[in-house]
Amino acid sequence: MGNFVQEITSMFEDHDDFFIKEMIVDNTAIFLMGFHTLIDLTKSNLYVRQMAESSTSVNDLFINISNQLDVDAKQIIKAVLEGKLVILSGNSNRNAVVEPVSRNLSRSIEEPKNENPILASMNAFGEDLTTNVGIIRKRLNTELLCHCSYQVGELNKRKLSMLYIRGRAPSSLIEKVHLQLQQIKSDIETIDDLNKHLGQRKSNLVSHLFPTEIPIQAVHSLKKNRVVLFLDNYPFALVFPHLLWDMFSSANDRNFPFVLALMLRILRVIGALVTIILPALYVATVSVNPEVLKLDFALFVAESREGIPLTALLATITMVVIIDLILEAIVRLPKSVGPTVTMVGGVILGQAMVEAKLVSNLLVIVITAIVIASSTLIGVQNSLYVRLLKYPVLFLSSVYGILGLFTGLTFIGIYLSSLTSNGIPYTTFRIEEKGGTK
Repeated sequence: MGNFVQEITSMFEDHDDFFIKEMIVDNTAIFLMGFHTLIDLTKSNLYVRQMAESSTSVNDLFINISNQLDVDAKQIIKAVLEGKLVILSGNSNRNAVVEPVSRNLSRSIEEPKNENPILASMNAFGEDLTTNVGIIRKRLNTELLCHCSYQVGELNKRKLSMLYIRGRAPSSLIEKVHLQLQQIKSDIETIDDLNKHLGQRKSNLVSHLFPTEIPIQAVHSLKKNRVVLFLDNYPFALVFPHLLWDMFSSANDRNFPFVLALMLRILRVIGALVTIILPALYVATVSVNPEVLKLDFALFVAESREGIPLTALLATITMVVIIDLILEAIVRLPKSVGPTVTMVGGVILGQAMVEAKLVSNLLVIVITAIVIASSTLIGVQNSLYVRLLKYPVLFLSSVYGILGLFTGLTFIGIYLSSLTSNGIPYTTFRIEEKGGTK
């Protein structure tokens, strides 16, 4: 193998999807180079062989197969990153850039099932790991994008890929994740299985990984010094580490002017606070600290609860649990039935409970606001754990009133501040660049 071939190979040694295949033509070795995530190697190899059979020499092959001949190393690297097939002669005298038989990395235009991008590409990741990596390479064609592949599991061997941008993601983070993935011996069936190998405790509410099915979000995370993982037969990119700001900020926000993007993020922050605070505030002001309300508003609240046998805490917990059950039922039921359950559970049941004087009109308004507010957060798992956090604050407020509300918020702040992912705090806003060199 010539020095030039070795030089090109060494530049892509961190890319496990890079291939170099030797072929003998007219007693001369030639080398085929490219990314198998972008090139259909079997069909491209067959095409080159057919062209070689119709050529009288290696020089004729290069002339017949391409118009882009004898380019410099910089152009070769650019061609490889763009998904082209590069052919080099064994003596390094000739090279050619060929349009290969490419992998079909495009899917039919359809909206992602779990996320709703606005003013953005509507394609989503699929179950094939190679295709998913190819989609990222198609959007981020730079030699700094590194790809490491693994095979994990004991009974069920599954392919796993790690992508990162060299020089952006911290080297310490890359080394730790690389070591953790190499040490996986048990089967990986769920995200939680992978979370455990990345150091997450069983009692943690927040996942280390943030799943997204939108390529633009995965590329944005890579540029923000994160690591992106792909698991075979799983149609999501797993961004590591997952940070607090991820539930308020999305790559799709960048399609809007800065002022509008800022407004959207502020609304999401308000949504999280409303989800946690509003039910507790209702119970605290109704049953423990009614004196904090103005007299006319306190009388209005008291009048709305006239004739209701349930205490404020019991009525609130009942409504909150019912709403959570309805939301879970909507997720599990077929799409043809889900809207019907929403109508029956959200409207008819709520109205019936008000007319039966089991809950007050004001409580129904509070619960409706909670459902809407929790839905503004980015990511299903973020919405779930924020909805769970409202319960301890609710119980503290039912006993200690406003003091219990602030105590609960303080404990939540302490808990979230204590979470880390491989030494990176969950509450940090950005990961500092420390030069990944692997």
